[in-house]
Amino acid sequence: MLSCGGGGGGGGEDGGGTGPTDPAPVAQFTGSPLSGSVPLTVQFASTSTGTINSHQWDFNNDGTVDGGTYTPTYQYTEPGTYSVKLTVVGPGGTDSITKTNYITVQAVPPNAAFEANTTSGTPDLRVQFINNSVRYYQSTWDFGDGNTSTEDNPMHTYTATGSYDVSLDVLGEGGTALETKTGYINVSDLLTPALIVDPKYTDTTAGATFTVSLKVVGVTGLAAAQAKLIFDPAALTIGDVTAGDFLTGDTDPLMIVTNEDGAVTIYTSSLSSDKPSADGDGVIANIDFTVGSSTGTSIIFDGVIFLDIDGNSIAVTGLENGYIYVN
Repeated sequence: MLSCGGGGGGGGEDGGGTGPTDPAPVAQFTGSPLSGSVPLTVQFASTSTGTINSHQWDFNNDGTVDGGTYTPTYQYTEPGTYSVKLTVVGPGGTDSITKTNYITVQAVPPNAAFEANTTSGTPDLRVQFINNSVRYYQSTWDFGDGNTSTEDNPMHTYTATGSYDVSLDVLGEGGTALETKTGYINVSDLLTPALIVDPKYTDTTAGATFTVSLKVVGVTGLAAAQAKLIFDPAALTIGDVTAGDFLTGDTDPLMIVTNEDGAVTIYTSSLSSDKPSADGDGVIANIDFTVGSSTGTSIIFDGVIFLDIDGNSIAVTGLENGYIYVN
């Protein structure tokens, strides 16, 4: 009886045993590419082993599950270095792996580019430089004449004749970039005879009235001169036009002024045998303008004619426009 009881006990042990269990999975993965410029798209692939029911990806290791597929793709939109974590879950358990500083995302380098409102003229030549660079936060200009600037869009005046290389170096989150334009600014002497607007540059404000003088330079023996000035009527309103000291002497010069829309023609001549000074420099007329616009403009010459004492025309070699800067 006892022996039979012992056999019954053995049968009870066989009924209470458990079967084999799945081992815990082992997490592992790869990514490609591991570095590049923003935006960077990375293809990940799980190389984990074991029986796996789910993948939990954290592409920037911030504690938030970003994906759950076997081979996910993720795009990094901000520069930085990122750690990546993969957690795999299976019937045998859970395993995680974190690859520290696994992905490096670089900022896109800046691009240096610039232009100028004018690239040639006579001293003093005022040039407005325009920065067309992208992805930058600091600018360094070299104007080629020994002067530099860190302004974004600087105004620079060239006071001596010559050909000047201009360079712009910009710094951005992604590095530096340089653009150099060789012989970009050319400053030459004013050839005479010439007509000039004086001052060449006028800085003023909207609503202000200012005066410019139309001058003759480098001419002798003149008896008469005629000039047509063209301007932007939307920006400037012409006012009084008064005779200058050109050909003045014992008799005031004859001056005829014809106003058009956006233009004024001035003719002046002597009523006697008056002549200009030895170097021929003198003011033909003084012209008042009122600024009606907040934008810059310019005064240009057109159809200029010189007449000598015998009524023969003299060719004009140089012309200097006037530039109005409205602050």
